[in-house]
Amino acid sequence: MPKGGKQKTPSSAQLPISKFRRKLVETIQGNTFVVVTGETGSGKTTQLPKYLFEEGFARHGTIAVTQPRRMAAISVAERVAEELGCPVGGLVGYQVRFEECISE
Repeated sequence: MPKGGKQKTPSSAQLPISKFRRKLVETIQGNTFVVVTGETGSGKTTQLPKYLFEEGFARHGTIAVTQPRRMAAISVAERVAEELGCPVGGLVGYQVRFEECISE
């Protein structure tokens, strides 16, 4: 572990999900419901919504990700916003109990 006790976050290209980007997008385009499974840290939560946004899925509505914990929801929004180069509350936001950071 690096100094300071924090693990380095892998770049999006290093995450296992990156190998399946095209197949995931094609599968989602061709189906009403899709269940995506993978190991913790594989990129399901942060990369899949980004792929869908980049492929134009947001034209049809909101791309939503659910998280069971408020800190996880906020952290995911921060990571995706950073990778897209936008502030949280713009293209990427979050809504948790008693708090929201979304665009109008």
